[in-house]
Parts: sequence; C-alpha cells; structure tokens
Amino acid sequence: MILCDLCASVVNIFMTEPIAEFPIRRYRQGKFTAVNDPVAVEEPLEIRLAGEPFQVLMRLPGWEKELAVGFLYTEGIIRQLSEITFIHFCGTATDPLLPPNVVDVRLTAEAQARTGRRHLEVAYSSCSLCAKEAVAEIRQKITPVSSDLTLDAPTLLALMDRLAAAQSVFQETGGTHGVALAAPDGQIFLLAEDIGRHNAMDKVIGRALLERRDMTRMVALLSGRISFEMALKSARAGIPILAAISAPTSMALTLAQETHLTLAGFARGRSMNVYTHPERIKD
Repeated sequence: MILCDLCASVVNIFMTEPIAEFPIRRYRQGKFTAVNDPVAVEEPLEIRLAGEPFQVLMRLPGWEKELAVGFLYTEGIIRQLSEITFIHFCGTATDPLLPPNVVDVRLTAEAQARTGRRHLEVAYSSCSLCAKEAVAEIRQKITPVSSDLTLDAPTLLALMDRLAAAQSVFQETGGTHGVALAAPDGQIFLLAEDIGRHNAMDKVIGRALLERRDMTRMVALLSGRISFEMALKSARAGIPILAAISAPTSMALTLAQETHLTLAGFARGRSMNVYTHPERIKD
C-alpha cells in the first residue's frame, strides 16, 4: 500500500480541530450569562474509490486515513490491508490547503468487485447499519471469531477505566463516543473519539490494520451501548472480546452468540454482565 507523503503532511498541518467554541447563553442560579461553550466538530468525509464517490461519513475530524481503511474493512469491501494499493488525501476543490474532507482509495480488482453497484450515500453520525445487506445474509458471511485470548475481570474493568480517562474531547464537550482497542496488559492501547460510535470503531480498527496489529489478541472497549453494527464490526475484525459501559441490544447478542464473540455490558466500577461466550473472561 502506498500513502501520499506530501498529502499526509498537508493533512497534519491543516487538519480541523475536533473542538470549536460556540457562543451560548448559560442559565445558572437564576440568571443568564453569555459564554463560549466547547462543542464537538462534525464534518463530512467523502471516501472515493479510484476517484469515484463511494460513501460520505459524518465524522469528527482526525484519523481520516484510519476511518477510510476501517470502514472498508468492517463493511467487507477489503479483507486484508494488501487489497488497498494507494491512499490519497485531498483538500477541497477550491483550496487544496483547507481541511481534508476527501480520501481517495485505490483497491485491487478483487476488492473493487465486492463494492457492487452502489450510489453515493451519506452515513450520518447516528446511523445504525451502514451496509445495505439483509441481516440474515450478513450473518451467513461472517467467519466466526477464532481466538483463545482470555483475561480476568479486574483487568478488563481497569481497561474500561482507562478508556473513560482518555476521552479528552468528551470530557471537554460531552458530545463524542470513545472506542479503544487494547492488549490485556495495556501495552497497546489505541483510542479514537468520534460523533458516531461506528466511526470511532472504524478508526481504531483502521489504525490497528495500518500498524499490523493482531486484533485476535486485543479487546474492544466502548463508551456506549453495543448495537448490532458494533458487534458486526468487531466480529469482522476478529476481535474476540467486546466490552461496553452500557447495554447490548438483542440483535447484537444474537450475532455475538453465532460468531463466537464475547460480549460484556455494564462494565463499570467493579461489575459487569457477560452475555455471550463467557469462557474468555475469568474471575
């Protein structure tokens, strides 16, 4: 895979900040005060395949390359990093030095053939399943997770605490989700925040792919609930354990059971609920 070094340097210099100040009137103790309030930035990212528009994602600026790679991977378009031959980060049409909201990706012929016939779509930050396949068909296409990774419950809860402490944008704005991929010993800890939980998941998976990490030896940590698409993305990446501070949905549990994915919900403080394949989490 070839990355455009010049374009990557432009991205680093001119990237939009993830937080913006917005003037508000705050009501406290019986009166209003004019203040500036930090808010999470939402911007579109267009993913192009060989120059042709493919998908628009509404996302928090940052990790554009990882988001594009992770999205293509968890949507089943690519099955390994080698199926991406080139990534080009573009500026806007009117000014190449403005924040990069277009990523052009070139795929091998085999991966390109998996895209099918598709119109440009917008995946909003609150969307659920971005792929348009039927749920039954999706389940049939997923290879069950194969990993003998185990860890003890206190270690997993400590990693969840680390996730909460590391969410700097959320702490300032209250407007983002956080997802982390971590090794049980904590030596590897990849964290991404985004306005969409599925974007945050794609970002950390994309980063793990680009760093050639073995995701079958890692756990995924979520700041919110475990929905179907979050379980789906984890299973597609081969991640064996998915833990969240909130609850799973029924479809997430069904998919996790079928794909041998361990799901733990309400993982906070000193407690958690383990819903599926509990053998991976010890006392």
